[in-house]
Amino acid sequence: MSILWLTENYPPQRGGMAQSCDRIVDQLRKLGHTINVLHFTDRGIPFQVTQQLNGWYAVAPFEDSEAHTLNVTWEFVRQKSISAIVCFGGYLPMLAAPVFSKWLSVPLLTLVRGNDFDSAVFTPRKRDMMRDVLEASRVVSVVSKDKIEKIKKLFPHVNVQYVPNGIDIESWNPTPSELAFAETWRKENSEHKVCIGLFGQLKAKKGVRFLFDALRQSEMLERMHFLLIGEVTDETGQLIASNEFSITSCPFLDRYELLKYYLCCDGIAIPSFYDGMPNVLLEAGALGIPVIASNTGGMKDIITDRQNGMVFTPGEALSCRKSFFDFVNLSGDSRAALGAQLKSTIHTQYTVQLETKRYDELIKTWLDSNHTAVRLHAQ
Repeated sequence: MSILWLTENYPPQRGGMAQSCDRIVDQLRKLGHTINVLHFTDRGIPFQVTQQLNGWYAVAPFEDSEAHTLNVTWEFVRQKSISAIVCFGGYLPMLAAPVFSKWLSVPLLTLVRGNDFDSAVFTPRKRDMMRDVLEASRVVSVVSKDKIEKIKKLFPHVNVQYVPNGIDIESWNPTPSELAFAETWRKENSEHKVCIGLFGQLKAKKGVRFLFDALRQSEMLERMHFLLIGEVTDETGQLIASNEFSITSCPFLDRYELLKYYLCCDGIAIPSFYDGMPNVLLEAGALGIPVIASNTGGMKDIITDRQNGMVFTPGEALSCRKSFFDFVNLSGDSRAALGAQLKSTIHTQYTVQLETKRYDELIKTWLDSNHTAVRLHAQ
């Protein structure tokens, strides 16, 4: 098959969605699928195409308006040989995918990431767009189980499948120098304190301000040090500058730069009000770092409270404080045991090999079920 992959999230962009998109495309290409990535971007560069192994990569700049951008893109797409379309979330891909699918007479697979659905369902101008792309899709995949129920109740006839994120375990191992860095960092920054990490794009839905507000009056606050790495809101920046909490803050880092900082932490916090399946959860778990998270989205799928991590009710301060109180008061060995159980969960159920196998099966079962011929376009 020759698959047209529509996305707004792909390297050199940073962030979890770009990382996930790159990982999935790369692994499917390694299986022999031809994946042609069409990347909508506002980076201000001209429309250009680069040939890659098992597919091409095209940059489609956002210019003037959605209509202009997508009409220009269509004139490019219609000349290509395409047998299926994958929509990897995002505004322009979701707007284009159902139309391109109909015009090309090819099946559509939509990969709904957590933020796509959460944003569109309560945004009037996006809700109809989301409905169109879901109803036009032969199959829709989601990264957290709660999205299956939510989508099915709104759109009963949509075929929704669960395909969680995965992590490449073999490439995610600390080196001796990274272990040494973490040991030195802890002595200099958080010795005698429990270090809690918050990593990633720390926007409003991630609940960072909620977490600090919940812990503000807590008796164990003086025993905690927070390591924040990523993009923070102005409000969180002001909180950091207040010196009210013991915090080390660093700017956004690329994924492999982060590994040594994970090792500095006794636990990773994910206090999201709502979420999909954060890569941070898999990355921490794969290293054996326990996670304290809100009981929503992919966290609810992976973490069993007090067995391989700790969960609390999203947005509920009392529940949040109790989880952190209990975590801080665990012995070092007990925290390590939680991390070891989470590591076992990730290593057995959430590997990149399982993720790729599931997407490969979706493509073969739903997009190529009748082995339909590739649609050839006039050159």
